[in-house]
Amino acid sequence: MRFAGSTPKPIHGHIIPPRRFTGWAAVYFALFVCVPLLGLGFLLDLALYTIFRDLFDACYAVMCLLE
Repeated sequence: MRFAGSTPKPIHGHIIPPRRFTGWAAVYFALFVCVPLLGLGFLLDLALYTIFRDLFDACYAVMCLLE
């Protein structure tokens, strides 16, 4: 994968390879971006479910289909 303007240029006589995504980058992305977002969404869904059930006495989302 080449980025715009990422032609390898020698730095002090050494050619530095361009950036690339690795398996560890995917692991860090999953742990530090995906998992917190999913957790935040879960907590928000749980809060909304509790509010709709207790305060409004109404069903919420998929729970309407299961009753």
